[in-house]
Amino acid sequence: MRHATSVPLNFFMGLSGNGEVRRFKLLLSILPQFERLNRIKRRSNGNLNAYFVPRTVLVDEITASDLMRSVKTFLIILCAILPFSHVISEEPLMRIEESSERITMKRGEKTIFHYNKKPTAEAANHAAHYSRSGYIHPLFSPSGLVITGDYAEDHPHQHGLFFAWTKTTFEGRKPEFWNQKLESGRISYQKTLSKENGAKRCSFVVEHLFEDLTAPGGPKPVIKETWEVTGTDQGEEAFLFDIKSTQTLIGENPLTIEKYHYGGMAIRGTTQWLPENKESAAPGIIQTGKGLDREQGNHSRPDQVTMHGPIDNGHAGVTIINDPENFRSPQWVRLHPSKPYFVFAPMVDEAFQITKSKPYVSRFRYLVFDGPPDEDLNRSHRFAP
Repeated sequence: MRHATSVPLNFFMGLSGNGEVRRFKLLLSILPQFERLNRIKRRSNGNLNAYFVPRTVLVDEITASDLMRSVKTFLIILCAILPFSHVISEEPLMRIEESSERITMKRGEKTIFHYNKKPTAEAANHAAHYSRSGYIHPLFSPSGLVITGDYAEDHPHQHGLFFAWTKTTFEGRKPEFWNQKLESGRISYQKTLSKENGAKRCSFVVEHLFEDLTAPGGPKPVIKETWEVTGTDQGEEAFLFDIKSTQTLIGENPLTIEKYHYGGMAIRGTTQWLPENKESAAPGIIQTGKGLDREQGNHSRPDQVTMHGPIDNGHAGVTIINDPENFRSPQWVRLHPSKPYFVFAPMVDEAFQITKSKPYVSRFRYLVFDGPPDEDLNRSHRFAP
């Protein structure tokens, strides 16, 4: 019985019997190489038709000598193109890696940050109500210094880069999502929606759930939040990424964000930026884009805030830039007088509501650097007006 198939003529000549057929199936697995070689032939105007133009042949009409001659020719050409194969197979410079516990953003071999899908190992050293998922920690500088803190002894409810509302009202109850010790609200990672890698940028989208723990029937879903996190290559001098948060009401009843002096998109810095005692100055510096310090800048409305200071044997920091399209932009900021944390807080002057027809959307840009801050660098990465 004769079998016909469409394959490169000279390459598969000489197949007969079960052993030859098994070899034929094995060789089929490298057929994609011929697609590549055909493109090389077209670009070079070479005369390689005898080897790469597929046509229908009867497999028991080809000879073993023709097969060996074609294999030898194929191997010679393959050796010629192998030195260039890394150009095709090289991993993207900006990429996202995901495991069951976390999502990692990388530039080449350098890690920019870890996003935690589950509570970290450190959570086991604290009361259960302080456990948290759906936040970024650690955040690294380009040289590998850890900028963020997590489960700090003074504020164990502050977790790296995180979002939480403080005073809220929902269906007549008062769930709070910031102060976890109250055990009245919970925020958690739910699922990963997408990931994308690239030469210049990478991104991922995740979903969070805000739950009211004061509801009489048990935890009640209140808000579905998505984080769209996009990293953009800045060369060796800095890391840059944006976080866009979209908070959508799940039910029909609105969530009221009450007037309060803090709550929103926040950052907790490394414990190395804490003062040694109450009398000493904090080694970590917090400064607004207009040069205002912790005291002068507290509850001001800056377009950006920078936190930096000594870490290990180096110096590093992060500038967080407020998107001018944000609700009540430029938002107020709470700058702590001694601790390494600050938060963009749109409810400082007046309460507002998240309703079914009006989600809360905000976006912030993070510029991470080594050394003291460079105002020219900060200015060049602000959002376009």
